[in-house]
Amino acid sequence: MLSHHKEEPQEFVDSVLREAGKRGASDIYWIPSPDGMDVRLRIDGLPEEATHIPADYGEICITRLKVLAGLLTYRTTVAQDGAIRGHTGTNGAEIRVSVMPTAHGERIALRILGQDSAPRYIENLNLPDSMVALLKRMLAAPTGMLILTGPTGSGKTTTIYALVRELLRQEQDPASIITIEDPIECELPGISQTAVSENREWSYANALRAAMRQDVKTIVVGEMRDREVVKVTLDAALSGHRVITTYHAGDIPAVYARLLHQGFEPFLIATAVTGVVTQRLVPAGNGQGRVPVMAALIPDDEWRDFVAANPGLTQLRRQISEYVEADLSQAAQEMMRCGAISQVEALKISGGIGDT
Repeated sequence: MLSHHKEEPQEFVDSVLREAGKRGASDIYWIPSPDGMDVRLRIDGLPEEATHIPADYGEICITRLKVLAGLLTYRTTVAQDGAIRGHTGTNGAEIRVSVMPTAHGERIALRILGQDSAPRYIENLNLPDSMVALLKRMLAAPTGMLILTGPTGSGKTTTIYALVRELLRQEQDPASIITIEDPIECELPGISQTAVSENREWSYANALRAAMRQDVKTIVVGEMRDREVVKVTLDAALSGHRVITTYHAGDIPAVYARLLHQGFEPFLIATAVTGVVTQRLVPAGNGQGRVPVMAALIPDDEWRDFVAANPGLTQLRRQISEYVEADLSQAAQEMMRCGAISQVEALKISGGIGDT
């Protein structure tokens, strides 16, 4: 537990950032409550209470963080976003800052980017050998859309960076790869990366259209947030590009159900999508950190014909059972049997399939 006693609020903020950097935290949360403010860290994907501080002391800390992030300190009733750059406590890593008002004062969330900067390839993700081989098969397709889905904090971005590193290891020309992100979470040497903002003209859709004119082979789209981005991403996948992206859906059947529900031609979806991955991060069976539970589908002709017939979600869920490696529940049960995760975690995944 961190202690704020005998420290000025400004010094305490620096102490929290140093502790987060030292322990490899990905997030820091300052959460106001009726009796003060809780400071929490997220380490290895798991929340951990750092300390509890008095409300008036916490307000000064929030003000200090807003100053560091270049935000307006007098605006306390609206949300603000900013960034802290070059702070020595986190070894200069960029910190994304989000502030929002609550009933008990301002809440602030800090996302520390690039804390895990060591090279990570697919085989370093603690996945079964069969899943590593399946992901590499997905990358072998020179065109089409590879979609990753899963809840926030499930490791999708880590997997995407591992996929890009695999392409570079296979000697794909770095100049032929562009990533479009919000924000850029890890800089990869040699490739072009651009940060977008939906609040400006440089949106995902606009950046993707520009990337398609750059004669590249692989485009990473951080997230398909709306129908317009999905449409442009489909166009890119159908026009000779390999697109790697994320999509908000509960599992593999839900990815297809949502695409179909958004009104896109079933035949185009069946043709464009060359791989779908769904994953969760859960506590390891030995209590040391977290491990990914992953299921993946490489569509075959039978699956494409099925999707082209515009099935509903119930039909999709029934059909996916024919593809063992695409069933997240079965993947969790297998990891439980080998001791990688506990029975409790396996049951949580099996019971939560389809949650978004």
